[in-house]
Amino acid sequence: MINQVDIMLYVNNVNEAAEFWQKGFGVTEVETVDLPESFLSIKLTLLNQVSLQLFDKVFIQQFSPEVAMNTPSLLFKTDNIEALHQQLKLVSPFVSEIINETGVKQFHFSDKENNYFAVMANK
Repeated sequence: MINQVDIMLYVNNVNEAAEFWQKGFGVTEVETVDLPESFLSIKLTLLNQVSLQLFDKVFIQQFSPEVAMNTPSLLFKTDNIEALHQQLKLVSPFVSEIINETGVKQFHFSDKENNYFAVMANK
């Protein structure tokens, strides 16, 4: 059965996107994967069994043109929403204020390519 989840994100600049996720989420486990024609992919381990794998959009369009280029809607959950909020403010071009909807604290942020993601406090 399934024991690992890799979320594939297609970006304009793999190195810049990797730096954003490393600084914003404190990711330390990073793996670089060489791809054909001098392209590369960077895999960032967020949790033991969950990784973000960054691919260049040009590579995907060239080698897998049938793949949709949409950014997935991701919701990250955390035990310390205030600390993550402050950390993301250092690297993100946009971080909303923390709001408390239905008794749960949450906010959203963008990466440097204007893709938006959400963060919610664990209950």
